[in-house]
Amino acid sequence: MNVDPRAVRLRFDQFELDEAEARLTCSGQAVPLAPKPFAVLCALARTPRMLVTKNALLDAVWGHRFVTESVLKSAISEVRAALGDDPKAPRYIDMVSRRGYRFIAAPAGAQAQIASALETVMSLCRSDAALADLIRSVATALERERLAVNQPLTRAAT
Repeated sequence: MNVDPRAVRLRFDQFELDEAEARLTCSGQAVPLAPKPFAVLCALARTPRMLVTKNALLDAVWGHRFVTESVLKSAISEVRAALGDDPKAPRYIDMVSRRGYRFIAAPAGAQAQIASALETVMSLCRSDAALADLIRSVATALERERLAVNQPLTRAAT
């Protein structure tokens, strides 16, 4: 069985998204979501905090078949309903008017996962001081990035 290396596996709030297993759970309980809305959620989750244009989502989920933006709007509504997300005060899916959407949920436990992975790599490289210094500088950069990513998004006045 080949697993797509781009397949998303992500925990956020009480949710867990596992694209390879085609599963969305909330506190361990399955959350029903039709295949196309599930694919939309996965496409957004692959690039957290980054704008994904409507056309990019339509291509990623519906391929090159001719569909209108209304199918995307419907899929986003289904995703929001499954996540209990309010479009007026989004916690998971943010809309950028006339452009696209972004996944804005903060991953749960990401800092602990990064710290554990870095500690493992550093323990394997203790004999090489230069490599250990490089790893520490990467860890510092990742921490700065995490702090920047976890800053609340501000909306421009419309």
